[in-house]
Amino acid sequence: MLKKFFDNKVFLLSSALVLGSAPVYAESTWDGKYNSTFPFQMSRASVCPKFLPIDIEVKIENGQISGFIFNNGGDNSSPFCKLYHNGTITGSIDNDGNFINVKVKQKNPHSKKYSSNRITGNMKSNLKLISKSAKYHPTAAFLLTKYSDLDSGSGQSVNSNLGNITINKNIDTSNTLVINVKNQSEAQKKLDEVQASLNMYEAISKVVKKQKPDSRRRFLLAINNEIKKLNSKKTSLEKQFSNQYSTPIRPSNQKLNISSFKASETFPKIPFYVPGTNEIGEMLTIPKVTDEGFLVYRLDFLDPTSTYEKVRDSINIPHESIDEVIKALLNIDKWTITAQENNLTRRISKTALCIPTGRCQNKKKGIMSTEIVFQVYEDGSTSGRIQRNKGTYSVGYNLSVESSVLLSAYLTYMRDTGSKEFNIGNMSDEEVKSLFN
Repeated sequence: MLKKFFDNKVFLLSSALVLGSAPVYAESTWDGKYNSTFPFQMSRASVCPKFLPIDIEVKIENGQISGFIFNNGGDNSSPFCKLYHNGTITGSIDNDGNFINVKVKQKNPHSKKYSSNRITGNMKSNLKLISKSAKYHPTAAFLLTKYSDLDSGSGQSVNSNLGNITINKNIDTSNTLVINVKNQSEAQKKLDEVQASLNMYEAISKVVKKQKPDSRRRFLLAINNEIKKLNSKKTSLEKQFSNQYSTPIRPSNQKLNISSFKASETFPKIPFYVPGTNEIGEMLTIPKVTDEGFLVYRLDFLDPTSTYEKVRDSINIPHESIDEVIKALLNIDKWTITAQENNLTRRISKTALCIPTGRCQNKKKGIMSTEIVFQVYEDGSTSGRIQRNKGTYSVGYNLSVESSVLLSAYLTYMRDTGSKEFNIGNMSDEEVKSLFN
């Protein structure tokens, strides 16, 4: 469920667009029901300073696309904010997954002048929600995740670790989760998994509240949104399971403390994509103690479709460099705002951090380095990039702006909590006893 949750909200930012393919009008492999939810950030010049919660629902049948976009305005105070992007979706898709003439018909006259009017891109890599006014509504990229076949009543989820899931659309367009479980024990396990993720976010929230005001604001904006959604899902599952088994089922791990090492298994994986390809994966952050006794944070880049080798690449970040990494990831968000304020629509990249310092400019055999790069594309969209330089060879993994902020929040938690555990583990019995003087 959490992988699906994060897959749905990611901004995959790319300028790739395949044109000229003919649509298909017979049953194809793309037939099914799809969903995507993600926070849409308007420009600073708009009346909506906070994220707009975008919910896209699409049905593909015999090559024809139909669906809708919903936005309730989020926490913005202006009445205009809940008008933008609401409308219907129509168009077609070809055999290769390219969107053909996919239009968004806005319901409100004011919204028609500014917000989304079409969707372009490819189902296998990225789709773009394009608006009439890029000044106020920058192009946002996203992925659609299939959650049900056309003839399926059970709504089996794709890429979910919480079992079979149905997304039922109520009249108010809110999502209701229904998870199919075989027995009460399995129901308890599913609910505990949701609670474990909620515990993780709440633990991170407590840590980031102690950070500097500017960093704290950006952290909490993303984290509180996740907590709100997870609480809603927990309530829905509690009600479903209690009705199903005629006995109350509540999370059994609500007050359990969690170590930073265990947190790496609980925190949702950060999605990434490889630009110029259809490859999409997940990044897992794991605190490790090396054989020499040093604390490092290993970033594993996973290929969930691989049969044999799931980890396609790994990068070790020394604990001494973690503050710089956190700051660099936050700069992706900060510089995105600057780019939007200046209506920047040209391709440009800027290195936010190089580890070790000075090695990224001199790429030659025998020298390895890691870069965090900020990127702007011709359509005004932005992204972060974690790039591994192996001699003259470089490989990069792109992150959405929101994923960059969530990763920095997670690393902040690891830095403050994981380092304490590491230090305690290194203390002698006498040093530990001295803490109680």
